[in-house]
Amino acid sequence: MATQRGCSQTGPGRPQPAAFYRLPVLVLLFAYTAGIIPGRLLPFSAPVLTIIWLLLAGSGLRVLCLLFKNRPARISPLILFFTLGFLAISAWQPEFFPPDKAAIFLKSGDVEISGTLAAPAQKDPRRTICILEDLEIRDASDGKAVSVHGRLRGCLYGYGPKLLAGDRISLQAKIRSFKNFNNPGGFNYRQYMAYRNIWGNIYASFKDIKILPAKPSIAQMLRHSIHRFRDRLDSAIRESGDSESTAVLSALIVGKRHRIDQGLREAFNRAGASHLLAISGLHVGIVATCAFLVFRLILSYSKALLLRGWTVRATALLSLMPVAAYVAISGISPSTQRAGIMVAVFLFAFILEKPYHSANTLAVAALLILAVYPPGLFSISFQLSFAAVSAIFFGLYVFSDTFIFRRNSQIQGAIPRFLNRIFIFAMISLFAILGTMPLVMHYFNQAAIAGIISNLILIPWIGFAVVPAGLISAMAFAFSETIGTWCLTAADRMLDPALDLIYAIAGFRFGSFNTVTPGILELICIYLLMICIGLAIKTRFKQYRKPVVIMLCLVVSVTAADAGGWLHSRFFHKDLRITVLDVGQGFSSLVEFPKGETMLIDGGGFSDNAVFDVGRLIVAPYLRKNKIGKIDTVILSHPDADHLNGLLYILENFRVKKIIAGPSDAETNSWRRFLQIIEEKQIQHPGFENTKTSRDINGARIDLLYPDPDIKNPDARCTGLNNRSLVLRIQYRQKSILFPGDIEKCAESAIVAKKARRAASDILIAPHHGSKTSSSDDFLKAVNPETVIISARQSGFKAPSKQVLERYEQMGCRILRTDENGAVRIRVANSGEMNIKPSIRKNQRK
Repeated sequence: MATQRGCSQTGPGRPQPAAFYRLPVLVLLFAYTAGIIPGRLLPFSAPVLTIIWLLLAGSGLRVLCLLFKNRPARISPLILFFTLGFLAISAWQPEFFPPDKAAIFLKSGDVEISGTLAAPAQKDPRRTICILEDLEIRDASDGKAVSVHGRLRGCLYGYGPKLLAGDRISLQAKIRSFKNFNNPGGFNYRQYMAYRNIWGNIYASFKDIKILPAKPSIAQMLRHSIHRFRDRLDSAIRESGDSESTAVLSALIVGKRHRIDQGLREAFNRAGASHLLAISGLHVGIVATCAFLVFRLILSYSKALLLRGWTVRATALLSLMPVAAYVAISGISPSTQRAGIMVAVFLFAFILEKPYHSANTLAVAALLILAVYPPGLFSISFQLSFAAVSAIFFGLYVFSDTFIFRRNSQIQGAIPRFLNRIFIFAMISLFAILGTMPLVMHYFNQAAIAGIISNLILIPWIGFAVVPAGLISAMAFAFSETIGTWCLTAADRMLDPALDLIYAIAGFRFGSFNTVTPGILELICIYLLMICIGLAIKTRFKQYRKPVVIMLCLVVSVTAADAGGWLHSRFFHKDLRITVLDVGQGFSSLVEFPKGETMLIDGGGFSDNAVFDVGRLIVAPYLRKNKIGKIDTVILSHPDADHLNGLLYILENFRVKKIIAGPSDAETNSWRRFLQIIEEKQIQHPGFENTKTSRDINGARIDLLYPDPDIKNPDARCTGLNNRSLVLRIQYRQKSILFPGDIEKCAESAIVAKKARRAASDILIAPHHGSKTSSSDDFLKAVNPETVIISARQSGFKAPSKQVLERYEQMGCRILRTDENGAVRIRVANSGEMNIKPSIRKNQRK
C-alpha cells in the first residue's frame, strides 16, 4: 500500500519518497523563489555571502554524490536551489549596482557621454525619453574615454531629429542618480530602474546632441531593425483611425501604451479589462491557440504526417513561429519575453509528446524565466500572469469532476453545447479574476466585479479578433504597406465598439470599487483560504480532511488576528499620529487623531499632473496602505501647485467629508478644478469667514492662528498667495506641532504681534520649505521649536536656504529634511511622550 500511495522501492526495506517530488519542478521553483526573496531583502555582507557559498558548495556536492550513488535526494536540492536564487538576485542589489565604473561618474560633474539608443525614443508634450546602452563616458578632467556597463535614461528637451533604435548619439551632461520618494511602504524607483539595468539619469537639450556613426553587432542590427519596423507600423496605426482606438491598437500590436490617456486607462480598470492593455501570457496564448488551430487544420490534409502521427508535433512546431513574431513585434519587453517562454514551454510539451502535468509545466516556464531574469519575480505582470494561469488550472482541477464542467459529448443538441462552451469560458474568466483580484487590490487598490461579464465579451472580441487581425496586418505590412494599412483600418474598426462597451461597463456604479491595500500576510491568507476551499470542494472532505481543516482554522485565526490588529490600530488607538510625507518640492501631511479621525493637510504636487501626479502616485498609496479610505477633513493651506495639485486625485477617489481652504482669488486651472470637484461631489466647504478658529478632536486641539476669519481686510502689505496661507497648530497632551504653510516674513510678523504665545510649539514645519523669504528671527524665537521638519527637495528652487539652516542650528534645533530623511512620522502617546521617527537616517541615505 505504501508503494501505491507514492513510494517506490529501489531496494529491500528502502521506501523512496516519490510523493514528495511528484511535482519536482514545482518544489524546486518554490525553493528558488524562497532564495530570491531574502536575497533582495538582506544586505550582502561578507558573513552572509560566506554562509551562502558554503551552503551552495555543500548542497551541490551532496546532490552530485547522491546522483553518483543512484540514490534519491530529498533536502539537498532544495538548499541548492535556495542558494542559487539568493545569489542570482545579487547583481541587481545596491551593493553591486551600479557597476564600480558607473558609480564614479555619479559623483563627478559634466561628462561627455556616447551611447546607442536601445529602443526608439518616446516623445511627450514636454520632452523626449530615450534609453542609452553601449556607453562610453569621457571625463573632462583627463579626457580618457571609459566603457561602462549598464544603461542611462536620457531626458531631452526642445525639438530635434527623430531618434530611432540603433542611433548613436553624443552629448555633454551631468549624470544624476535616481531618487526615491522615501515614504513608508512606498515605491522603490531606484530599485525598479536597477532591475532594468539603468543606473543613471541625464538631462540635455536637443541642440547639444551629436549623431555619431554607429557600428552595431549583428544581434544589435537585428534588434534595431525590429524596432524600426515597429516604429513604421506604429505610425501606420496612428493614421488608421481616431486617437483612442489607435492608441489601444498600438498597445495590443506593438506594445506601445504611452499614448493611452489616463481616462481610458481608468475605464479599462473599472471594467476589469486593464490586463488587455499590457501584452502578456493571455495575448501570446491566444496567438498560439489561433495559430495551432489554423496549422492543425492545414496539416490534417497531409497523409504523410497523419501516417507517422506527426500532425500534433508539426502543428506545435509551426505555432512557435507566429508566437516568436508577435513577441518581436510587441517590443521584446520583459513581460512579452516571459509570456513567450511560458507559451513555448507548453508547445514543446506537444512537440516532445511527453505526458505532462499542467502545474509542473507552468513551474518549468516560471523557473526558466527567473533563471534568466531573477528580478522578474517582483514584476507585477509576472505575478498577475502566473496567478491567472495557476488559478485557471486549479479551478479546472477542483471542478473537473462536478456537473459544472460537462463534456460536449454528454450534451444533446447544438444550442446546449454552444451554451455549455460559453458557461465554461465564463467560469475560466471567473477563475482568472479570482486568482488575480488579491494582487490587483494590492497593487492597484481596485476590485472590478464587472470583469466577469466584460471579459466574457472582450477577451474573444479583442483577443480572437482584433489581435489576430492586427498581427495579420503587421505581416501584410512587411510586404505591402497598402494592404497592411487596409488591414489595420479593419482592425481599428473592430476595436471601436469594444471601447464603447468598455466605457458603458465602466460607468456602471457597482461594477468596481476602490479598496485599501492588503498586506503581504493578508495576501497569503487569501490565497491559502482559496486553496483550502478548493480542496474541500474537490475532495468533499473525503481526502486530506484533517490537513484541510487544520489549515482552514489556522488561516481564519491569522486573518481574524490581523483584521483585529489593524482595526484597533486604525480606529481605537489613543495617540496622535502625524506623517510629513516626502512629496519632493511641496508639502503634504497626514494627521491621525485619537480614535481614527483623519485630516490631510495639503497634497503636494508638481506644476503639471500629466507629468507626475503626486496625489495618485504618492499620497493615495500611503493612505491605502494605512487602510484609510475616508478623510474627515482636508486642509488646503493655499492654492499653489506644490500644495494643491496632489489633492485633486484625493478628492476624486476618496470619500472626503469636509474641506477647509483659505481665502483665494487664484485663476489657475488647478484651483478651478478643485472647486469643480467640491461641487460635483457635494463636499462640505464652508466659506473661510465661517471657519472656526479652534476645534477639539478626541482630546487634540486644533487652532487656526492665521489669517483671522473675522478680519475682513487683512494687512495690505502681506500680499501674494503665500502670505494668505493657513497656519495651524495641533496640540495633544501638552505637545504641539505648527503648520505654517508658505507664509513669509510679513505674515510671520503678524503672528508674532498678535499670537506669539499661542505659536510656541515643540515641532515646526519649516515655513515656505525653509526658503530665505521666511523663518525670521522673531518668528523662530516665538515658536521656539525643538525640532524643525523641512519638506523640500534640492532643485532649482534653492530651498532650504543656507542662511535659514544656520538660524535653525544656532537655536539648537534638530533638523529633519524629507530630501535626506524621507517621510517623518510623529507619534504623541496618550501619556504625553513624543516620538519622532524619520524613514531613513541621514547617514543611511544612498
